[in-house]
Amino acid sequence: MQRIDLSHPIEPGMITYPGLPPPKAKVFLDYEKSRERYQGKAEFYIASLHLCGNTGTYVDAPRHRFREGADLASLSLDRLAHLPTVRIDASGRAPEERGLGRRWFQGLNVEGKAVLVRTDWSQRWRTDRYFEPNPFLTREACQFLVDSGAALVGIDSLNIDDIADPARPAHTLLLGNGIPVCEHLTHLDAVPATGAYFHAAPIPWVGGATFPVRAYALVG
Repeated sequence: MQRIDLSHPIEPGMITYPGLPPPKAKVFLDYEKSRERYQGKAEFYIASLHLCGNTGTYVDAPRHRFREGADLASLSLDRLAHLPTVRIDASGRAPEERGLGRRWFQGLNVEGKAVLVRTDWSQRWRTDRYFEPNPFLTREACQFLVDSGAALVGIDSLNIDDIADPARPAHTLLLGNGIPVCEHLTHLDAVPATGAYFHAAPIPWVGGATFPVRAYALVG
C-alpha cells in the first residue's frame, strides 16, 4: 500500500492559528553531555516540545467544544484509525463560494467513513494568505454529515468553521454528536475519491481536547 502523509511538519516558532502560542523546543540532554553520562559508550538526544494542542495538523475531541464532552483519551480508535474515506474535491469551487454546503456531499455514502474535504487552502500554509477568510463547511452540510453517520470529518483549511462566526456551527454539530474533527490537513490532492483508509490518532491525553497528529492515508 502507498502511504500518503497528510500532515504539516511542526517547527518551533511556527504559527498555526493567529493568537495561539507557537511551539517551543528545549534540549534536556544533547549528544555531547550524554556521552559523559554513559561513560563514553553511547550518546542520546533528549528534548521537550512545548506546544498548544492546536498546532500543525490536529484532531479535535468533543471536549474542545463541550465541557462534558469526551476527551482525547476517551476517543475510540474506531473513529481515528483505518477509516474508509470519502474525499470531496472542492478545489475548483468559485472564489466567492467559501461556505461548502450540503450539495457537495449529497448522494454520497459517508456512514462510518472519514470525510476529507479538499479545498487546496493548504497551499497557502506558512504564508499570511493562509489566515485570510477561509473555506469552511456550512451548518447544513454538517447536519447532513451527522444524519448520514460520518465517523470523522477533516479539512485542509484554516478552520472547519467560518472564523467570522463565533457560534462555530460546524464544531458544535460535529463534536456535539461525537464526530472528531481534523483540521489543517494537506496533500489531499493525492487521495482518491474513495478506496483509501485514513489514520489520525492523537495521544490518549486524559482531559485533553485537541492535539497534533501524523495524519496519513493508505491507498492501494
